[in-house]
Amino acid sequence: MTLKEELNALRTRAAKGLAAQGHDHYIDNINKSGKLASVPVVGEIAPSFVLPDDKGNFVSSEVLLQRGPLIVSFYRGDWCVFCNLELRALQRSLAEFLRYGASLVGVSPQTVAYSHMNADRRNVQYQILSDSGNKIANEYGLMFSMPQQMVNAFNTFGIDIAKVNGGQNQVEVPVPATFVINTDGRVAYRFLDADYTQRAEPAEIIACLMDIRSKVA
Repeated sequence: MTLKEELNALRTRAAKGLAAQGHDHYIDNINKSGKLASVPVVGEIAPSFVLPDDKGNFVSSEVLLQRGPLIVSFYRGDWCVFCNLELRALQRSLAEFLRYGASLVGVSPQTVAYSHMNADRRNVQYQILSDSGNKIANEYGLMFSMPQQMVNAFNTFGIDIAKVNGGQNQVEVPVPATFVINTDGRVAYRFLDADYTQRAEPAEIIACLMDIRSKVA
């Protein structure tokens, strides 16, 4: 089953919950804002970053790019069921990514402590980075505030988004997006959709890595 098929099946099961969160209105507002027009496109230089992983070790995108292409997956947090499907799908393709010399990192605004606490549940073998205050997500043009209706809906399930993100008013989350950055620092692939129930298909990432390899060979 492809990731898209898994996500669509989950979306069908979660239809009532999505409606209660004001999903469609939230997505519509993001699209109407025009802010996503500033997100780096293929061929543009991607913002570099240095962020801590779930053990507090700092990870540099520039260092990773010295080894090969870099896959960067921005996600909302471990509390998001759609994000967890994506994280697991990326894990299943990790060996293939590595075969093409690529590194993979996941980036979310949740705190290092929260990421560390949920590391076992996440069950991935690539680095998960903490973008405190969404500084890097904002540089990529991905940061948006969650509407109160959505925050309240998660509160009913005992999920305090602000606490997870480490601040009293930290209810901003990135629009989930995936980038493949080539060793020259330029975006070679981009997946971007205001609808957080949609994510990059690992097969598309692999196709991009194959294309990069073919141009080097």
